[in-house]
Amino acid sequence: MQDPKREIASVVQQLTATSSPDVQKAAIERYMTPDVAFRHPVCQVNSGPKSREELLGIYQWYRVLSPHIDIRVESVVFDEEKNLLFLEGVQWFKMFFLPNMIAPSPSHLIIRLTLRKENNLYYIAKQEDFYHTDEFAALLLPPAVPLVRLGLGLATIVSNILARSAQVIGIWRPKGIPKAPESDAGTEDLYNFDKAN
Repeated sequence: MQDPKREIASVVQQLTATSSPDVQKAAIERYMTPDVAFRHPVCQVNSGPKSREELLGIYQWYRVLSPHIDIRVESVVFDEEKNLLFLEGVQWFKMFFLPNMIAPSPSHLIIRLTLRKENNLYYIAKQEDFYHTDEFAALLLPPAVPLVRLGLGLATIVSNILARSAQVIGIWRPKGIPKAPESDAGTEDLYNFDKAN
């Protein structure tokens, strides 16, 4: 890619939503490094000499599982200094064996791409996909979504009960309302612990 921020939406379409396996294969070979790495909630490919071929197999199986995929890239942020590209998107995915009465589920995801620049072109060297737990469950097993959401709600309740229990014995207990800082003075070294001490 010459201009990753402008071109990435088209690359995503070629990788995930194309109707041609040849277009998908050509996109992986064109836009990804031979040693590309991949992280996903259900699989991963470690960087190595043949990792692009392994990733192609995952993308091909993805299309077998869901013969029709829609995806929309809603925002793109490119950190040119660190060669990172962040995408926010929504995809509609439905496994081929699910009954027709179950509609494709929309799921929001964040994709973090680590790019490598070679000969004035950017290539994807690592892809990481992040999903909301309940929306990811909707992709795999739609009837499980209410149970996943119940589990998330229960985890919230338990977290609050345990936090309050810890505060009763003096752990992480607020002592009152802190004064608002008058300026940003002193925050410049907030994340540089060694310099501050």
